[in-house]
Parts: sequence; structure tokens; C-alpha cells
Amino acid sequence: MSFQILDIVLYAEGQEPRVLSLRPGKLNIITGDSMTGKTALVDIVDYCLGSKSCHVSSGVIRQSVDWYALRIAQGNDRHFIARKAPARGRTTTSDAYYATGVDLEIPPYEELAVTTNIQAVMARLEEVTGIGVNLHLPPEGQTRRPLQAGIRHALAYVFQPQTEISQPTALFHGQGDTWVAQAIKDSFPYFVGAVDEDYVSKVGQLRDLRRELRKQESALATATALAEEGSVTKLVTEAKFAGLLPQDYDGGAYQKDVAALRDVAIAAIGPNILEVISASDDNGELDRLNDERSAMQLELRRLNDELRAMQGLRRDEGGYVNEAKEQVARLKSLDLLGEGESACILCGQELPERIPQVEELRSELERATQQLDAARRHTPGLERLILDKQSEADQVRARLRENWSRLEAVSNANQQLADLRLAAERRAHVTGRISMMLEAMEQAPATSELQASIENLRRIIERLEEEIGSEAITDRVEWLLSKLSRPMTRWAKDLELEHSGVPFRLDARKLTVVADALEGPIFMHDMGSGANWLGCHLIAHLALHDLFTRNERPVPRFLMLDQPSQVYFPAEAGQDVNAASDEDEDRLAVVRMFNLIRNVVEGLAPHFQVIITEHADLSEPWYQDAVVERWRNGVALIPPDWIRP
Repeated sequence: MSFQILDIVLYAEGQEPRVLSLRPGKLNIITGDSMTGKTALVDIVDYCLGSKSCHVSSGVIRQSVDWYALRIAQGNDRHFIARKAPARGRTTTSDAYYATGVDLEIPPYEELAVTTNIQAVMARLEEVTGIGVNLHLPPEGQTRRPLQAGIRHALAYVFQPQTEISQPTALFHGQGDTWVAQAIKDSFPYFVGAVDEDYVSKVGQLRDLRRELRKQESALATATALAEEGSVTKLVTEAKFAGLLPQDYDGGAYQKDVAALRDVAIAAIGPNILEVISASDDNGELDRLNDERSAMQLELRRLNDELRAMQGLRRDEGGYVNEAKEQVARLKSLDLLGEGESACILCGQELPERIPQVEELRSELERATQQLDAARRHTPGLERLILDKQSEADQVRARLRENWSRLEAVSNANQQLADLRLAAERRAHVTGRISMMLEAMEQAPATSELQASIENLRRIIERLEEEIGSEAITDRVEWLLSKLSRPMTRWAKDLELEHSGVPFRLDARKLTVVADALEGPIFMHDMGSGANWLGCHLIAHLALHDLFTRNERPVPRFLMLDQPSQVYFPAEAGQDVNAASDEDEDRLAVVRMFNLIRNVVEGLAPHFQVIITEHADLSEPWYQDAVVERWRNGVALIPPDWIRP
């Protein structure tokens, strides 16, 4: 299974599709000048295969292209995936078009429409790639979630863009992100084949077997406990305490005690004593008395409120009467003036006019006297009302005392019933335990059968744990890595890398290449020189794809390398590999590199494809045969007439 790329296709409205056709099972080289779009090819393929964002650099391509597409081959089947370009100012979209068929051709622009989303397309491509049900369970104590490897994890092994191909600290695509690096480590055993295809089903089987083991161990513990005489003796003691057995019962023999307990269980089959007690329990009278008491308490509270109001009124009237009396007494001093209101009170002579203030004071005296008489008439009625309310309150208090006495009598009777209920509940509890024990004794399998079944389960579980345990997976990974070491060591020598001649290997824990020198391991980042870092990337990825292809692992059958010769002939420096002499060491190194890639592809043909974008254009015939497009003299990824103003 898995797939290779037939075409990379770009669409622009009103234009014919720009098709970059590739050859499956062969080395494909796109060579050209700088700024022609070579580096964008990795990002375009990555975007079509489900990347979260479109990483194609801003510029002519982003401004011109409406759809990015791939036509891929899986055996005789063809699949076409087109993903719409993000709208201006956006970095992604999930809008996609997907079609499949044996004779599937590249559709014209007019046929493209949003028929699905990129997530559904990736799910379909996982089937095409051959990624089955899988699961990585983190070690105990780890907080990260279990990982199910998908096609996005597989793409870590197929892309080597210009910024990564000679990095000393990152070997795989996206490894610079901590989360991506951890996902590569977790999914690595699955992709290299260290995890069996039935791993997930075995995990489920192991879980079920462990559950069954716990169940049978519990049953064995119960059966063992029932077989012990101590449990029967304890139940006999409890039955005597609850009154289910006579106090003078002299048990002790196991069979005799079991027979006695069986008699107790049979005797319990009859009227339920708890139901009898509940039927005779007079809770109705208690509820009625409580309701009556609550009503009387409310009535007494109302009467007390009315009394307080009347007593306050009486206090107010008393203050008013006293004040009125004092006012009348002061006004009566007017009598000293006598009847002659126009005579002077000092000399007695007649005044020419009557004094108006005296007349007003006499009028005020008359009014105050009338009010005082009225207050004296009302006060005796208020006193009578207060006495009546006090009498009503006393009667309610008497009824409350009588109610309390009756409540105490009913509560005492109910306490006796409660004691009876408690004793009955204790007897029912002991009877239930006896019945459960007798039933368990009848249903419990023989302990010898349980022990044999448990031992068999433990053997099966132990075998499964060995097959899918982390130690077994680690051992298989190490075995596979040792196989990878052989071609890596040979190819390091072919490339004349520093330290060649000692074993080279891939470290899956640190995701790097190691040379095992006599003085100790030398990690890729310690080797120095871009040529060595580039060589480590090449031998690691080619060795992995050799394993993926030969063992039919679920990884896409292509590898994209972006400008691997840059460490020898940087394009920005204006250096040309063809301008160097045939004996130039850098040119010889570039030739050795491309020769190695060509040999690996031919050794795996037609099942492995390498796509290289290059500034270099070697004059070697075999190199020229591998060139599928040459982007120079105005030729580029984007046709000139696509460029929008």
C-alpha cells in the first residue's frame, strides 16, 4: 500500500492548470535559479497533505494561486486532492476537493468545488497509506495522553526542507517543536514495525483478562472465607446475641453450626416483624399533637403581640392625661384675674380696652378641660380589653401544658416501639447475612477449580504483557535500529563523512545520529561541519525509507529534499558546481551524495520515489536523466502570465 506523487498542480482562475509531473519509483530533480519557487514545493505538498497552516511564503505564489493540488498513485489507483488557498489575510482553510479512480485525470479549474474538508481527506489518505488502528500508551506516571499515529506523524519522515536538511540539532521534519518531537518518539515504534498490527486488540484482550482475573480472585477469597470455620462460628455468636438462637445453644461443630444457621434462615420465612411493628406504630397521634401545638404557639404569639400594643397605648394615654392635668392647673391661675377682664391686675383701675390674651387663655382652659374629661372616660375601657387578652393568653398556655403532657405520653410509647424495631432490624440483618452465606456456599465453585483457572489466567496475562509490554517494544526497536546501522555505516563511508569507518546509528530516544567511536559516542551536533550534518540526515532518512519500503510500513513512499548541495555550493554566493573542476573536493562530495540517493532509489524501484529541488545542475548523464524540469531563463513554478498586478 502507501502512495507516491504523480503531479503537483496549481490552479488560477482563467488559466490552464500548472502541472509539475513527477515519475514514481525514480529520482526526480527540479533544478533552477533562486527565486523560482523550488523551496515552495515542500510547503505546497505539506499543505495538500493536511498541514494546519499554509507555509508558502507571501509573494507571487500566494497572490496567484487559487487551489493547490496533488495527484497521487497507490498501485493502479489514482487519488486527486485539491485544497483551496487561504483567503487574503488568512493562513489556512479546510475547504477541499477529493476524487479517486483508476483512470483519474487532472480536472480543469471549472470542475473544482468544495466537496469535503481536509480532515476527511486525511482520514481517507490514512487508509491509502495503510495506517491501521494503533495506540501508544505513555509509561505509568506520565501525564501526556495516549497517542494514535496518523498520516501527519508519518510525514515527519518524508520532508527535508532547506531550513532542516543540514540542521545539527533536528533530524526530522518539525522536530524543533517539543510536542512534535515527543510525538515522533511515541509513534516511531509503530512506523518502524516494532509494534504488532494487532497491538490494540491485544491491549483490549489484556484489559479483559485482568478484569476476569480480579473477579475470580475475589470469588476464591470468598470461597476460602466461607470454608473457614471461624466465619460460621462468628455468625452463630451473632445469631445468639440477636435472639435467633437460644442462649444455651452449645455449638462448635462446623456441620452442626451450619445446620443450625440453616434452620434460622428457614424460620425467618414468615411475617416480617418490621412490617408488623410499622403497622402498629401510632405516628398519626404524634403528628396531630405536634400540629395542634404549632397552632397554639401561633395563637399565643398573636395574643402577646396584641397585649403589647394595648399596653403601649395605655402608657401613651397615661402620659397624655398627666400632661393635660398640669396644663389645666396652670391655666386655672387665670381665676386670679377675677371677672373684670379690663382692669389692671396691679392697681385695679379700669383699662380703656379689653385684654385679648386673657380671653384666649380662658378658651384654651375650656378646651383642655374637655379633652381631659374625654381621656378619663376612655381609659377604663382599654383596661378591660387588656384584662380580657391576658385571660385568653393564660387559657392558651394552659392548653399548651396539656398538649405537652400528651406528647410525652405518646413519645414514651413510640420509644418502646423504636426499641422493638431496633431489635427486629438487628435480627433481620443477621438473618440476611446467614442467608447470603448459605447461598454463597451452595453457589461457590470448588476452590481447586478456581485456583486452576486463576493460574491459567495469570500465565496468559504474563505472556501478553511480554508481547506488548514496553520492554518488549524497546527490545524490538533496538533490534531494528541495529539493522539500520549497517547501511548507515556503509553510506557514511561512501559519503566520506568525518568519523566514517566506525558504526553509525540512529538514536530513537534523542532523535539524532550517533557515531560510535572508540573514545565514546559522538552525536550529530558534535560532529561539526554542514557536510557532516547533511550526510547524517541523508543516511538516516534513506535507511529508514529502505526499511519502510522493504517491510511495507505505512509511510508515504517518497522523500522530498530541498537543495542538499547548498552546504557545498551556496546559491546566494553565486557558486556553480559545474564551474568547479572534476577534481574539486566539494564537487566530488556533491556527486557522491546524488549517486548515493540514485542507488538507493534504484535498489528499491519501483516502490520508492525521491524528489529533489536543486540549484545545482550536474552535467553527469544520469543526473540529467533525473531532471524533470529546469527553471531558468524566465521559467519558474508560476508562469509569467499568472502574475497579477
